[in-house]
Amino acid sequence: DLLMKKRLKKRRAEILQEANFYGAMDGSSKFVKGDAVAGIIITIVNIIGGFLIGVFQFDMSMSDSASVFTQLTIGDGLVSQIPALILSTATGIIITRAGNDKGNFADQSIEQLGGDYKVLMIVGVIMFLFALVPGFPTFSMGGIGVLFLVLGYVLQKQSRGELGDLFENINKVSNKITGEDLVDTNAYYKGKKAPKKTEAEIQKEEEKALEDILKVEMLELTLGYQLIKLADNEQGGDLLDRVRSMRRKIATDFGFLMPQVRIRDNLQLNPKGYQVMIKGVEVSEATIDPERFLAMDSGMVTDEIAGDKTIEPAFGLDALWIDKSRKEEAIMNGYTVVDPSTVISTHLSEVVKKYAEEFLTRQEIQKLMDKVKVEYPIIVDEVLKVASIGLIQRILRALLHERVPITDMVSILEAITDVAEVTKSIDILVEQVRARLSRTISNLYKDDDGKIKLVTFEASIEQKLLNKVVENDGYRQLNLNAKEINMIVDTVSKESANLIQMGIIPVILIVDPMIRRPLSEIFERFNLDLIVLSHAEIDTTSKFEILGNFTIEGM
Repeated sequence: DLLMKKRLKKRRAEILQEANFYGAMDGSSKFVKGDAVAGIIITIVNIIGGFLIGVFQFDMSMSDSASVFTQLTIGDGLVSQIPALILSTATGIIITRAGNDKGNFADQSIEQLGGDYKVLMIVGVIMFLFALVPGFPTFSMGGIGVLFLVLGYVLQKQSRGELGDLFENINKVSNKITGEDLVDTNAYYKGKKAPKKTEAEIQKEEEKALEDILKVEMLELTLGYQLIKLADNEQGGDLLDRVRSMRRKIATDFGFLMPQVRIRDNLQLNPKGYQVMIKGVEVSEATIDPERFLAMDSGMVTDEIAGDKTIEPAFGLDALWIDKSRKEEAIMNGYTVVDPSTVISTHLSEVVKKYAEEFLTRQEIQKLMDKVKVEYPIIVDEVLKVASIGLIQRILRALLHERVPITDMVSILEAITDVAEVTKSIDILVEQVRARLSRTISNLYKDDDGKIKLVTFEASIEQKLLNKVVENDGYRQLNLNAKEINMIVDTVSKESANLIQMGIIPVILIVDPMIRRPLSEIFERFNLDLIVLSHAEIDTTSKFEILGNFTIEGM
């Protein structure tokens, strides 16, 4: 497993390097080909011009003129094209360099040239052979060739761990001649030779590595390799900052601190895909375009713009991927435009809200209690006399399951203290806590006019449902057969869809506290987009409006 992890990291780096290289090659080829094209044109002009000058100005025969000026052109072409070739090669190397983001170009050049002694030896041999060519500068090119050969030899010794022995041999010769060491081997050995690890240390490192592998992260975000740059601040990515802001927002809105998000890459994913995982299990995934913006219809679009159709991952809305250059145009046309990092962070935020209850462990409950105890020690002491941490956890989880904030922990704990002395029924405790949080719940669903728009069941239907309530182990259930459940679900689904088309979002059904939770569970099971509240959860100071009654035929 450890070797596989190292191989995956190495392969990821290679893929990124190749992607950067081929992307840069497209631009560099356009940059350097101009000089080559110009050289070819100059060669053609020299041949034609020389041929005409020889025939008409120097009265040469056509064959002699062609022979002489073709040879002269070849010489001139070599003189001009060899420097052009070297310049183009150097330019291509600089432009298309695909580094590993460690160090500047000079550092990378030295690292790559000195990374393998064979490269230096090959260069040294080539330079030495050039020195033997008649007309070439023998001493300068030969000296450079010898220098590269010596450097290659030294690197070869270093790669084999024999560099210290080489220095000692040099010092022996130097001592015979001058009586002094030429190389300070102590300086070389200092920090160079790491002490050999003991078997116990190796086993300890392996155990730690295995523990890291076995550790299950509470919340994890895995990215395809093309999305890695979104989480890299050095490449201009701001995903980490957005995740931090999201954690603060959720803590403010819901009253609990979501776990740290571990962000890592996964080469097995779609290069543009990502996954959200909870306790090691994938709960949501999506694919985005890191080079473009997502444009969504805000309901105020005046003119449509061109783009690739897609689905916004957080809310399932129709959207378009558009080029970054068209962002301002899309905004002017009434679209809501967001960048890729915002798409991911928004999706992650919705996933956290959906599964918020799973993050509320007993350890987190204890942290919340300790925080409250700093200012309200008596409340915490009293609630722990009548309710265990486990019971408090189940109540808070039930609240978060229906996206009720637990920011007002004082009111929640006081309600638990008052009711838990009488009963340990989860349903009764949850409904009493929700009633105590009526102001908070009412504020969640007020519209722009400050009103809560509600729908109800007909009185006869609600009474029939109340008559079918049964309680098992502290949980209330509706004793309905499949036909009755289908009638309720079909009616509520159709009526809710009509209200949504009228712009009533969300649809809120108000019922008796005895049947609120059982009905909510039924609607959730059938994926109905509906909020179920009880009469006790509407704050007495809040304004509300009854939009109508749900009538269920056949019940």
